[in-house]
Amino acid sequence: MKQISLSRSFPVITLVCLLASCGGGSDDEAGSPTAFSVVPSTLTVTSSSTTACYAGFVGEIFVYGGAAPYRLDNTAPDSVVLSTTTVDHRGGSFTVSYTGAACFDPATIVVVDALDKQVTLSLTSKLGS
Repeated sequence: MKQISLSRSFPVITLVCLLASCGGGSDDEAGSPTAFSVVPSTLTVTSSSTTACYAGFVGEIFVYGGAAPYRLDNTAPDSVVLSTTTVDHRGGSFTVSYTGAACFDPATIVVVDALDKQVTLSLTSKLGS
């Protein structure tokens, strides 16, 4: 019966175990080398009226980088309505709708990724001149 030398096999077994245990994973699990951002990062609307802010404007915002899923925190829920409270994947989007309830300069939407990193969308609604 042939005997196998454990001293020769040990480095190979160790390497296989280390590679198997690292797990690999995607950027969403381990963070991302891509900069976390929203596009566009600002939206400004100026009303044609000098007495009422613009109502009905809808903008689509895309989320890039960071780690999905993303939570959306709206600081002006009476003036801005979001299509969702979460974006499930990178490159996904949400819409913002201006209600016209009030002018604001700025209102913000804070986008928080799965690693608690944040980016801010700045929204402005102004009276016309």
